[in-house]
Amino acid sequence: MPQVQVYVSIPLPVDEVFYFLSDGRNLARWHSGVMDIRPEGPEGADGAGHAERRSYSYRFPGRHRDFRLECCAYEHNVRIGFLGQRMWNPLGSQMPRYDFRVWPQGTGCRVGVQVTSWLTGGMLLLWPVVALGWRRDLPEDAQRLHEVLTGSEDLADIGYEPGPLVIADRPRRRQA
Repeated sequence: MPQVQVYVSIPLPVDEVFYFLSDGRNLARWHSGVMDIRPEGPEGADGAGHAERRSYSYRFPGRHRDFRLECCAYEHNVRIGFLGQRMWNPLGSQMPRYDFRVWPQGTGCRVGVQVTSWLTGGMLLLWPVVALGWRRDLPEDAQRLHEVLTGSEDLADIGYEPGPLVIADRPRRRQA
């Protein structure tokens, strides 16, 4: 299973950055793994709803139909995760998970951005290619996150060093 993570420093308070990340509608503004996103189901009067129970319809780049993306991990002002619906193709399937963790760093915060893809069938043979793509794209995504949040095009402090972002085992199928 390809798993890639990067860290980016953001000169903003943890609660402000977490609020932005917890609204899945913002993913399409900066993350290359999400092309289009819109909420599913009821939302609050302000359009926010409850982040820990929210689900979305999203489009993965290169796909022509919408998939379900739902919040699968939530710890207020600490971490949030979104699990994508399994995407089939003639070689097998891919199920992406996007995890974000925020922790204080100096006067701002540090954000861990992690993507994990569970692959099946012939896609298992392509996991090095999938991982290579994420290793190429994720630092650029972290730079875009920095630009969107700060309004500055300055180079962000982005790194690959170990941090407090680890996810659980492969998700189980949802019980109907």
